[in-house]
Amino acid sequence: MTAMTLNARLGKPVTIDVCAGCQAFWFDHFDSLQLSAGSTLKLMKFIGEHSSPGKPSLPDALHCPRCATTLRLAHNMQRNMPFTYWRCANDDGHFIGFFEFLKEKNFIHPLSPEQIKELRQNVQSVNCSNCGASINLESNSACPYCHSPISMLDMKQPQRMLEQLQQAAEPRPMDPALPMKLASAKLELETSLADDRIIQVRPREGGSGSVSDCGVNRRWPNCLYFPLKPRLSYGVQGAIGERDRAPMP
Repeated sequence: MTAMTLNARLGKPVTIDVCAGCQAFWFDHFDSLQLSAGSTLKLMKFIGEHSSPGKPSLPDALHCPRCATTLRLAHNMQRNMPFTYWRCANDDGHFIGFFEFLKEKNFIHPLSPEQIKELRQNVQSVNCSNCGASINLESNSACPYCHSPISMLDMKQPQRMLEQLQQAAEPRPMDPALPMKLASAKLELETSLADDRIIQVRPREGGSGSVSDCGVNRRWPNCLYFPLKPRLSYGVQGAIGERDRAPMP
């Protein structure tokens, strides 16, 4: 396999492994879901340049390149299109063929009965993209060997991705009122925090009620204090919660 570095959605680079001979990709963990639109189009171009007719020969048992455990065949769905891949039992990643990757990214759509009928008027047989077998369109609407439905490449999907890239590259105008909004939000936050710092001091039992009894300069050992807002109050010598706080006199 050959390493290939791609861009992810959040700008962080993602490194995948590419096998042109076996026509498949290896993705660590959830790297396939993190691919940017440009990276997906780059892989689609790579598939077009390195695809070959017929199904590549793979060993009976595939092993994870990270932990060497045997990969398990998995089935998934992209809308109404099923696709398969081989996943690591330890969730280190998955191995997926070129054609199945196109299904996962919604580039491949199954043909409707009307489209198959129209295709039969011009073509008598096609080759299965999954196993390479010949499909007689006069008698079959799916591959008789691997049962894959007859599907087509949706050329509108790459166009939609190109439009997403163009929109992302366009400079976005700045809201002229943004500085004022930020200043207002900052003032509101500071006011809220200032209200929480306002306290009412009450001496403990046995005190004279003077400020000196509260020991302001000695970390207030004789007093309890309460915020004016009904959130959470604290005692200097122990926290007092909402449910067991005594009412203010």
